[in-house]
Order: sequence, then structure tokens, then C-alpha cells
Amino acid sequence: IVNSPEISLPFGRLAAAQSAAVVLAGLLWTSGVFIAGYPSEYILWGLSEIGAIWVISIGFLVLFSPSKSRPIAIIGSLWSAASFGRFIAALGASSLLYYVAHFGLRPLLFSFLLTAVFLLVAETKVIAATLAKTSLNTE
Repeated sequence: IVNSPEISLPFGRLAAAQSAAVVLAGLLWTSGVFIAGYPSEYILWGLSEIGAIWVISIGFLVLFSPSKSRPIAIIGSLWSAASFGRFIAALGASSLLYYVAHFGLRPLLFSFLLTAVFLLVAETKVIAATLAKTSLNTE
């Protein structure tokens, strides 16, 4: 039986990438609302959604404990499961903002999708760089 090499992911870099993605999504959201001339409450609604997703993302990052060393063959599956869990939790938070706070559906939907895409791109970039660095060190 061949043992799979183990790898850990950089918690700090992932948290920084998630934070940068959220800030970028917030800036883009705010700019888009101003440029399109939508009502100013859309800014609050979208930024509330973006903030909720950030809190959920950091929470799932802590739960996942990326700095724990795991077999490289399992890391991708675990990260996909954590991302899916985060997505479901963020949908729950969106539903609360919609039903309890009575925020508008369209601003919540678009700010959710904007943030989710930016988070996935930022995380994938950090994970891919870590895997590439590991593969260069193990060859």
C-alpha cells in the first residue's frame, strides 16, 4: 500500500484571500448600486449579505482547520464538502435576511452570487498555489 503524502493548507493565506474577496465584492457591489442608480438601501442589503457570507466563510474555515496535515488525495474532497456546507449555510443566512429583515430578493441574490464567485476564485488560487508548491517539493 502506497501512502499518500500529507499536506496542510495555509490558514492565514486562506483567511486573507477570503477577506480580500469579500472586500472586493463589497466595493464592486457598492459601486454597481451607485452607477446603476438603484435605491441606497440596496447598499445596506447587499453589504449585509456579503458580511454574513464572510462570517460564515471564516467560521467554516476554522471548522475545517486547514493547517491540520491531511493526505493530499483527501484535501480536495474535504475542501469541496466544506465549500458546499458554507454555501448551504449562506443560503440559510440569505433566507433569514429575506424573511426576517425583509430585505429585497434581487439585491440579496446578486450580492450572494457575486461574493460566492469571488470567494471560490480566491480560495482556489491559494489552494492551487499550495498544491503546485507541494508538487515541486515532492518531485
